Amino acid sequence: MKKLKLSRKKLIGLIVVILVVALAVVFAVSAGGSSSRYLETTVENRDIVSYLEFSGNIEASDVSTVYASVTAQVTEVAVEEGDYVEAGDVIAVLDSGDVEYNIALQEANLELAQLTDSYNIRDSQTSLDNLNSQLENGLNSTLNTAQETLLSAQESYQTAVETYNRAKEELENGTNQSVVSARQSVSSAQASYDSALNQNENHLITDEALATYAVTLSNAQESLRLAEETAEKEVQDYYDDMVSAQEALADAERDYEAAELSMDQNVQTSEESLERTQALASQEATQLEIDHLKESLEDYTITAPISGYITDLSLEEGEYTTSAAAVAEVTSFDTMQAEVRISEYDVAQVQEGDTVQIHVDALNKDYEGTISRISRTATVENEVSYLDAVVEFEADDEVRDGLSAEIRLIRQQELGVPALPSEAVAYHDDNTAYVYIRNESGEVVEQPVSLGATDGTWVQITEGLEEGQTVLYTYTPSYADLMMSMSAGQ
Repeated sequence: MKKLKLSRKKLIGLIVVILVVALAVVFAVSAGGSSSRYLETTVENRDIVSYLEFSGNIEASDVSTVYASVTAQVTEVAVEEGDYVEAGDVIAVLDSGDVEYNIALQEANLELAQLTDSYNIRDSQTSLDNLNSQLENGLNSTLNTAQETLLSAQESYQTAVETYNRAKEELENGTNQSVVSARQSVSSAQASYDSALNQNENHLITDEALATYAVTLSNAQESLRLAEETAEKEVQDYYDDMVSAQEALADAERDYEAAELSMDQNVQTSEESLERTQALASQEATQLEIDHLKESLEDYTITAPISGYITDLSLEEGEYTTSAAAVAEVTSFDTMQAEVRISEYDVAQVQEGDTVQIHVDALNKDYEGTISRISRTATVENEVSYLDAVVEFEADDEVRDGLSAEIRLIRQQELGVPALPSEAVAYHDDNTAYVYIRNESGEVVEQPVSLGATDGTWVQITEGLEEGQTVLYTYTPSYADLMMSMSAGQ
């Protein structure tokens, strides 16, 4: 047969169990041979409060570290460690000489640039005004010359047109004076010749005389032909003169338009020059630099960001600060906090904003606070998950940083209600509650009860019993009772 082997640890555990059973038997025998007995208790009027309890150490919730924004020499330290300061109070002053010099230099440059810009703008405006004035008063020589040339060309063209039209009309109507005079001469010579021919036929004049009249007529006819040719040539000459005058007019119009365009361009150029001068006159960049330098002066005065006590100070006159280095710490003790850990089994009963009671054992005082923050990330320790939380409360002058505190979050609170010790209440298998009482005959009977709030030691009775009523309950000895009884027997 295989022997059963027990480890040393299991063997010790088995021995302990046997001893507990044996002690229970001894206790039962010493109690009169019964393993239980009735005890009496009374329904009392009590306050029943159930709560979750956490512990933590108190610390200031508002601690502000003060940093230097620039590297500079400390010229003054206005506080000492332990001093109380208001928000905005000066902690230290740094040497700002270089910044102030740069501000003065930039302001001088700005003033000079603004003066130069004002002169440039004035000159550009004057040039534009002069051009506009010349145009309004007709004093621009280039435009005036072009206009005079245009008017002269217009008059010459008009004269040439009229002369051509008149000569053409006289030629076409036969009213040209030279042609009319030549025609009259031909007509007179023709009449004289006709008369001489008649006389010659009648033998009144000789053939020689008739020949003389014929020559005169021929000369008159030639003069008429020459007069007509001259008149036609004059019309053509007048036409050529008209065409030349028209071309000269077109040239004058183009020259005038060019002069006007040139004048408009000069005005536009002057306007653009003025706008450009005004735009370039902007010293916004320099002003921004000056404003930035003035704002940076604030960095040379280190002030308290909050009201509180100087709890750390690392500044001395003559030393140099380092940019972004911590130089002081201001702590406000008006609001204190304690960090606590909430078990995963309790976290469902806790919400941010819940009111809690803070008990400071060292002061034996209670304060009211709230749960201000609950972490969203759990921490696992010994296979149990915890959530870190922060409790804040308004403190008085007695509260000190580092004191321990017990934090209670009340879940149920019933004041002045009928209650029994929890051990006096029994339960059926269906979890209905009952107690033992004596009836009128003195017999022990069950009395159903309804329960309310419990703090683990006492339980509220909402139905079934009244204050002052006596209840019986069966007492079963605990392990501690067995151990005490054993010690007494020895």
